[in-house]
Amino acid sequence: MEPPGRPRPPPVGRGSAFADLDGDGDLDVVLVSNGGEARILRNDAPATNKSVRLELKGDGKKSNCSAIGAVVTVEAGGQKYVRPLTGGRGYLSQSELVLTVGISTAAKADKVTVRWPGKDAGTETWTNLNAGKTQTLEQGKAK
Repeated sequence: MEPPGRPRPPPVGRGSAFADLDGDGDLDVVLVSNGGEARILRNDAPATNKSVRLELKGDGKKSNCSAIGAVVTVEAGGQKYVRPLTGGRGYLSQSELVLTVGISTAAKADKVTVRWPGKDAGTETWTNLNAGKTQTLEQGKAK
């Protein structure tokens, strides 16, 4: 333990992962240091803006079950947001596979389009998805 008032030396980072650890709809960060403890940076920003969380499930035939490689376009409040679903992002770490897309003050995502990964896997669209909760989007079951 360091004496009070003395600054901590900067950590030597080795990995990071992003997830909604506390279930409040925003992303938190876990940092791993070389030879040190993991640190959790909890995002406690005021909830003035909203997000939609999207859990993608590929069909396992045309696309992989985890939908890694999918590209999601969210339209909300007159804006368009594009997010790819990727696998590992940090050295020796894995972020959650649920996409969190900030949609400003919009209460819902007007339109969500998923371009599924894989040859001839296709594109599907969902409409009117409420902000503030995790939506599960399954390939072949667009509403």
